[in-house]
Amino acid sequence: MEPGEYETLMAKAPTSNNAAIELLTSMRMNKIHQPELVIQHGGKLLRDCPGKLGDELWTLYEQVFFAAIELGADEWRDFCIKKLLKKFPTSTRVERLKGIYKESLQEWSEAKTIYLGILKDKPEDTTTHKRLIAMHKQRGKPAEAIDAISTYLDTFCTDSEVWHELAELYIEVGSLQRAVFCFEDLILSNPRSMYFLLTYAELLYSTGDMELSRKYYCLASHLDGGCLRALWGLIAVSTEIEKKAKDTPNEKMSQLQTFATERLKHIYVGLGSHGKASLALLDTGLA
Repeated sequence: MEPGEYETLMAKAPTSNNAAIELLTSMRMNKIHQPELVIQHGGKLLRDCPGKLGDELWTLYEQVFFAAIELGADEWRDFCIKKLLKKFPTSTRVERLKGIYKESLQEWSEAKTIYLGILKDKPEDTTTHKRLIAMHKQRGKPAEAIDAISTYLDTFCTDSEVWHELAELYIEVGSLQRAVFCFEDLILSNPRSMYFLLTYAELLYSTGDMELSRKYYCLASHLDGGCLRALWGLIAVSTEIEKKAKDTPNEKMSQLQTFATERLKHIYVGLGSHGKASLALLDTGLA
């Protein structure tokens, strides 16, 4: 999209149906999230000139349906799903929308039945699998969400997005060792991701595997020598390793602490007054 193009469409949409259609299409294509505009302009098009929309009509019904659910615009929600079900009574996509409709009514068992029915006929339907997972999370039932994700990953084991979702759920329920396992898979999918490396190091620290945690903090520091999270992690983990060694001096840990402390001081000095509090913390030896 060209700079200013979206703003131009927004300005024209209230007075031009063609501009309104272009605006709504642009929102879908560019993943622009403004449900209020979808209801405003999409609702007007569906009300005033549905016969002029051609094949765009059914896509617009779906777009308005999702916006209506998010905003609690029940009349538009009901109107759109009825139109879609009438037009496409055997469509898997519309059947899934029916499940989402049931979710919006908090008719959870009916929604689950719909999703399981779709998966019985099409077990490869990843979108429905993820909808079922999202429903369990929405209801605040992490155990059911974990079961649904585990079933999904039995077939789609390379989906890193879902591995990440599973890791977050394990962290939520306090199963950190299982979250560690998930992040091992995530690192395999993207071994240079600072987020994956640092979160893995932190989980290892939390589960007591200090030596492996140290190695991953070192790797993160190697990849980004100015990463505060990695440097503070190095100080924390090397301090813990030294404590466990008790009276046995550990030159390697001392060197790591010195390295991390000097790097942090260099960074905080560059921040001027904003870094003073952190410099004071380092100077007092609390790190």
